[in-house]
Amino acid sequence: MSSTSSLRTKKKYVLITIIAFFLLISVVSAQQDVSCYHCHTTVVDEFRNNIHYEMGFSCADCHGGSEGSNSSVISSNVMSGNFIGKPTRSHITDICSKCHSKEAEDYKQSIHWDAIKKGHPEAATCTDCHGVHEIRAISDNKSSSNHQNSPATCAKCHSNTEIMSAWYYGIKTDRMDTYKESFHWKALSNGYSIVATCADCHENHITKSHTDPTSTTYIDNLPGTCGKENCHPDVKFDADIAAGLVHDKESLHTGELVFNKSGLTTQMKAYYLGPFDLAFWIAEFFKYLTAGVIGAFTGMVILDCLSRFKLKKRW
Repeated sequence: MSSTSSLRTKKKYVLITIIAFFLLISVVSAQQDVSCYHCHTTVVDEFRNNIHYEMGFSCADCHGGSEGSNSSVISSNVMSGNFIGKPTRSHITDICSKCHSKEAEDYKQSIHWDAIKKGHPEAATCTDCHGVHEIRAISDNKSSSNHQNSPATCAKCHSNTEIMSAWYYGIKTDRMDTYKESFHWKALSNGYSIVATCADCHENHITKSHTDPTSTTYIDNLPGTCGKENCHPDVKFDADIAAGLVHDKESLHTGELVFNKSGLTTQMKAYYLGPFDLAFWIAEFFKYLTAGVIGAFTGMVILDCLSRFKLKKRW
């Protein structure tokens, strides 16, 4: 009995030792872990998918404060010193500029930063395009700023009627819809990567209004924008023609003859030859041409089949 009791006692001590060991490990790992984790579990889990986390950055690099652990599970110093908590939208760029100075410098010349300075905090800042805690490299196909995903990222704001009418000067909300009528979108949605998205025409950090003479989408600059390397470098067209190709919408074109074009936008004027809207009439021409060619060949096939049938019946 004594040996059995001794064995049970030993097993009990072994079990207690194992439990104590795992408790010690969990406490140590908790103290060594990102101290924010104990309150902001979801946020820290997202941050662990962040390219900054992979490079050794921590919460304190953006939010300030101290991550040093003391005897308690959560450091009492975590919100001390230069802790700023959730930064204001106007302050986000300053935080990012500590590492991304060139990008921040470009951004501060953009229409987005100009809107924030004028009291419109909902205008796009770094985190709107790149993400907040789950910031990924642009080469990552899960990144919101990845080439394939950038149109949807821009559309979050530019297809939102409330945002577009609230800040700045009533920007149109059909930009994504008109982009989807373009060859660029059709190619992109079919897997092509070397094709223009929003940032290729508007720039990414230094986005400016199309009315700004230094903007890549200003009418006189469009031939250069469309003709840059990897796009259409050998295509020669003037500014008016280039303007007509931007965010065109098929429904805007009609067969109506227009003799007075003073009320038309520069973009619409680019399509007119005399009173004719070429975008409408060329589309109509090819529609009937295609139908006519298919109809003619179909008729020839039917006549050939009838001829063969008659010959076979005769003989």
